[in-house]
Amino acid sequence: MAEDLDPNTAKKRRIIHWNPDAGREQVSRRWTWKRVLAWSVGGLVGLLLAGRITVEVSKLLFGPDVFSPRVATTAPGQTVSDAKTAFMSQAKAEQLQEMASKALIGLRRMPADHPRQREQMILMEKLLDEGQMRLAEHEFPKAGAIFEGLNAEIEAFVTNVKLKGEARQSYDAILLRIKDLEIARALAPGTLDAAFEAARTGRQLLTDGNFTGAKKIFDEGFAELKKAEQKLADFVRENLLVGQRALTKGEKEEAKKAFQAALEKSPGNDVATAGLKRAENIDRVYALLQQGEKLEKEAQYAEAAESFKKAFALDAQSAAAQEGQSRASRLEKETKFASAKTAAEAAVKAKDWSKAIAEFQAALKVYPQKTDVQAQLKSAKESAHKEAVAKALAKGFDYEKAYQWREAREAYHETLELEPELADAKEGYTRSGTVIRALLQYEKYIEAAEQFANKADFQSAIRRFNEAMAVKPSYLVNSDRVQQLHTLLMAQNKPVEVTFKSDGNTWVSIANFRTPSKFETSVIKMLPGDYQVVGRRKGYRDIEMLLQVRNGTTPPTVTVACNVASTRG
Repeated sequence: MAEDLDPNTAKKRRIIHWNPDAGREQVSRRWTWKRVLAWSVGGLVGLLLAGRITVEVSKLLFGPDVFSPRVATTAPGQTVSDAKTAFMSQAKAEQLQEMASKALIGLRRMPADHPRQREQMILMEKLLDEGQMRLAEHEFPKAGAIFEGLNAEIEAFVTNVKLKGEARQSYDAILLRIKDLEIARALAPGTLDAAFEAARTGRQLLTDGNFTGAKKIFDEGFAELKKAEQKLADFVRENLLVGQRALTKGEKEEAKKAFQAALEKSPGNDVATAGLKRAENIDRVYALLQQGEKLEKEAQYAEAAESFKKAFALDAQSAAAQEGQSRASRLEKETKFASAKTAAEAAVKAKDWSKAIAEFQAALKVYPQKTDVQAQLKSAKESAHKEAVAKALAKGFDYEKAYQWREAREAYHETLELEPELADAKEGYTRSGTVIRALLQYEKYIEAAEQFANKADFQSAIRRFNEAMAVKPSYLVNSDRVQQLHTLLMAQNKPVEVTFKSDGNTWVSIANFRTPSKFETSVIKMLPGDYQVVGRRKGYRDIEMLLQVRNGTTPPTVTVACNVASTRG
């Protein structure tokens, strides 16, 4: 540790160094120029190697373009907040520019048929060019302001063009309306002149291309015309009221005067025209009304209703005529109703159901909603129905007892139409139908038996006859025709012995009865009928003959022998 002596004081001071190893280090070597040069070159090489390693590691981690030059996003001395504001201005300006460009594309397609429109189009094109130039120079706030103004101009231009057609139509309409309301000039002084002045001013604005202003002026002119129109309507309405009051009082001339005044200011007015028509017939209408009231007091309701009806035909607006007709018609209906109901109730007591039903129905035609009459009509119909069912069923029973089955079935069918679920009628209908079918089958079998008997097919005839007897109703007695058939069939139901002779060489057969066989003499028992006998022998002609076998006649001897040589090959 070193010690210093202060020359100005005899007192010693001890200095403590910050490095605890102070005084212990070795004395460093001195820097020579060779040593400095070696350290400089080595340090430079080391720095280059370290920088190269750093670059390669950064590329691997952050991509090959990590050290590429980038466009500065902030100007010298510009903060991040200022840069953000500038970016927002640019985005807004570009958006406004896009809106304006698209809008102008549409406007260019519209016909600019007015010089003022063409001037506005040229101005908007210039504004677009100026805004785009400012945008290219990165003067975004100025460009945005220009495009905002341009979009406002475009919107005003579009509105003006849209109002062009409306303004032109308004000009024509206001002139026509002034002409139409000329009739009201005296009623509303000054309004027509003001409307005409508005039309003239609006026309000038149309010529100047100010369609929006023209439309506004025309609207003001229409407002003036509205005043004249209101005055005219008030005048017409007041005269119509005066005319109506005069009609109510029967004042013919006063009514005509008021309605004519209304028609002068409103030609073709339906109410005034109808009022004039009513005024022409008001005297006749009153006469008919008085006549109708007199007849009504005398209870001649039909005649009274007719008088009121005639009055109403002359004056369809007359409330007195309409009410009188309604009242008299109601009284007439009440009279008819009471008469029909009384007659119906008397018929019920006499059990004359058809008349009761007819009278109740007549009463309901007058007042269809009378529930008590509806109930009486229903009761009468039910009684009539029960009586009709009983009569039809009894008729069916009577026909059945007389074996008149078709008539019985019709009577039962009639009963079922009245009462579909009536068991007696169902059973009777089924029973009569069954007998009718049995009779039809019986007749069919008898006819078939007769046909077989006529063909000498007695066995088939007997089978059909037996089938007929099986289905024949027990009450039915055979007719003479059936008895004769039965006798014939019984007589022909016994076998007959028939003698056959042959030469012993011929094969003899009987169709559907006997198979071929050879014999010289053979006696065969055969039931009556017609048989086909066939004889065959080789080398000889076949023999075919019809054999009729009958009871009551001598049985024939049948010879079957093939003895004529055949001429075939």
